[in-house]
Amino acid sequence: MKKQNIRELLVRGEKARKQIFFPLLSDLGLTPGQGQAKILYHLQQEDRITQKELADRCRIDAAAMSRNIDKLEGLGLLVRESNPDCRRSFSICLTEKGYKEAGEIRKVFEQFEEIVSEGIAQEDMDVFQRVMKNMCANMERYNSNGNEE
Repeated sequence: MKKQNIRELLVRGEKARKQIFFPLLSDLGLTPGQGQAKILYHLQQEDRITQKELADRCRIDAAAMSRNIDKLEGLGLLVRESNPDCRRSFSICLTEKGYKEAGEIRKVFEQFEEIVSEGIAQEDMDVFQRVMKNMCANMERYNSNGNEE
C-alpha cells in the first residue's frame, strides 16, 4: 500500500467511527465529539483525579475540559470536590448516576471494539495496534505548524 493512502484510510476510519459512536452516545444523552464519554470512561477507571490529570488522560485541552465538566456536572454525572492535596484545585468525582452512565459507555466502547475487530485475527490486531501507536507518536511529536516539539 502506498504511503499517501494512509491519510485517506485514517479519514475513512474516523468517519466510520463517528457513524457508529455518535448515535450510540446520543442515545445516552451525551454530545458526540466533545469528549464527554471519554471523561466518564476515564473517571470510572480512576475516580477523584484533578481536572489537569483528567485532561491529560483524555487528551483534551484545558478550556474544552472545563466546558465538558460544567456540562457533565449540570447533568448530575460528576461533581467537583475540594482537593485535600491542593487547596487551589478540585478533584473530579463521578456521582452514582455518573457511575451508571460510565458503565453504559463502557458497553458502547466494548461493542465498538467488537464491531471493528470482527473477522480479524488477534495477531493482525496486535500488529495494527503496534503500528497505530507508532504513527500516533510520530504525529504527536509535531505541533500544528509542522515543527517538531
